[in-house]
Amino acid sequence: MDSDSRQLMLVDFPAGRGVRQVALGPADLVRRSEEAVNAAMGAIRGMAQRVGEAVGGLPYRPDEVEVEFGITLDAESGALIAKAAAGASLTVRLTWGADRP
Repeated sequence: MDSDSRQLMLVDFPAGRGVRQVALGPADLVRRSEEAVNAAMGAIRGMAQRVGEAVGGLPYRPDEVEVEFGITLDAESGALIAKAAAGASLTVRLTWGADRP
């Protein structure tokens, strides 16, 4: 997708613990938002590729694969896989049809 067809997406970065919020200029906010969104898209692509490789190595491939995870956008780190609950931040559902051996 070229830069002319993309919609501008601004991210509201929450202040971290012990961090004072400092006003960002419009250009800096756009740059940081773009970096965070690009990092999130990279995390999604990376996760999809890894899931595809894992499923491709199964002796009986599922008919459907569903992966659910959250992404936290952060001004310093870019994008992180969000921690949904203690020890659970990734849900994977594999479905095989009834006609499997």
